[in-house]
Amino acid sequence: MLISHVMLRTWKDKWEQQLAEKAEAYLRESFGASVWLVRAEPTGMPFFITDQYALWRAEIFERSCVLMAVRAATGATADELARHVHVVRERSNTPTVVLVFETLSPSRRLSLLKQRLAFLVPGAQLYIPEALMDLRERAPRAPVHDVETFSPTSQMIVIGALLRRETEAPSATALATRYGVATMSVSRAFDELQAAGLADTSRTGKQRVLRFVSHGLDLWEVAAPRLQSPVRKVRTVGIPFPQHFPGRVAGESALSLYTPLASPRVQRLAVAAANWPQLVRDHGLIAREPGDPAGDEVETWSYDPAALADRTDRNVVDRLSLYLSTRDHPDERVAQAAEQLLEDMSWS
Repeated sequence: MLISHVMLRTWKDKWEQQLAEKAEAYLRESFGASVWLVRAEPTGMPFFITDQYALWRAEIFERSCVLMAVRAATGATADELARHVHVVRERSNTPTVVLVFETLSPSRRLSLLKQRLAFLVPGAQLYIPEALMDLRERAPRAPVHDVETFSPTSQMIVIGALLRRETEAPSATALATRYGVATMSVSRAFDELQAAGLADTSRTGKQRVLRFVSHGLDLWEVAAPRLQSPVRKVRTVGIPFPQHFPGRVAGESALSLYTPLASPRVQRLAVAAANWPQLVRDHGLIAREPGDPAGDEVETWSYDPAALADRTDRNVVDRLSLYLSTRDHPDERVAQAAEQLLEDMSWS
């Protein structure tokens, strides 16, 4: 059992005091949570826990928590951290246990997210799956939930920020206009990105704005496991007036423009899946057999490829969406060309 000394707020050392005060200030300033951390004296806690962590108690989002402040010398892996959290949870009889770090690398953050371990980095990030679920119940208008794969709108926002090397905090309205989607879809995307620990949201006047926790390659490495190929279906069609067709060059055809990969015999294009029925009617598209050299292959995407494409870049889809659509290609040459897209990417 852990016993808190609420009246005598004592600390074992200066490091523990400073980190606790930073954590309190971060929760207060970023989330409006009035949190009072108190040192938890362990009874029957294993030495390997008390040696590697400082243990505190607090109420966060009306939930009783134990916080495990990770000492700098601790080199525990994510699996080991998960086991240590389990020990503290069982010994303290407290379901919510939060790891507290002074700093956290993108790779370690990703491993914690995969384990669904709650963590706090003062001044940077808070991720508590249990508390986020409670917030969703109190505010059904804007549900907050973690997901294994991002929605198309969330994916567009992440890729757009990487392509633009965006560091400012865009509003939901601005992003809805930029990508041609509903503001409500962007708001839900904000919830997804925040629940996944990739971003924080706040309000500037009446506008809800998004700020990513990391940028460039760091953001890509954290987001990549939740990103997926935008391709829903591939069709072979004849296009009577190709000069008027709004498709963007995609697939191997696009890879041949970005990399030394040879151009395929049949051109491949990409359009938004939502626009497909209208495109068939407006452009008189004719169904053809797969591989027919008289036709073109058209990918229908879960989001509009034109929304992310650089209009000055040879009418081709963006590098990151192209990578996601070709990284698992069975042809090793194509998969290697996809990897080259990342190697040639300017992250900053």
